[in-house]
Amino acid sequence: MELTRIAKRPAASTRLGATVREVCQSLRDEKVGALAVVDKGRLVGIISERDIVNRVIAPGRDPQTTLVSEVMTAPVKTVKEDMTAREALELMHEGRFRHLPLVDRSERVLGMVSVRDLLRDRIDELDMKNADLIAFISADGPGG
Repeated sequence: MELTRIAKRPAASTRLGATVREVCQSLRDEKVGALAVVDKGRLVGIISERDIVNRVIAPGRDPQTTLVSEVMTAPVKTVKEDMTAREALELMHEGRFRHLPLVDRSERVLGMVSVRDLLRDRIDELDMKNADLIAFISADGPGG
């Protein structure tokens, strides 16, 4: 449940037949760094800004004619609803991912988790713990 609360919902997505130019417009419009690639309601890949730079722009491919299916990352690693934020961060660190789709037990995309979202959540958690510790230490109780 922890990741369900953190994930951007619903995940921004695209289709296999979309062009990279269309993806770039969606990334801009949605203000995200990656899109889930969905075909017939199923997750088949992910396409990120990094994929576009490394597989389209750097090699000199034409974004107007290059299809998502040609340059997306597949198969795609995912996180499940029952994983913790810490587990998701570890998976991202090990795989050098910045975005992971969040899926349910039937592999239906629920949202997208980014490193930024996970770190923001962790900072909020640590801020609350810090405030609790300061309150505890500052409390003027018996013998204080």
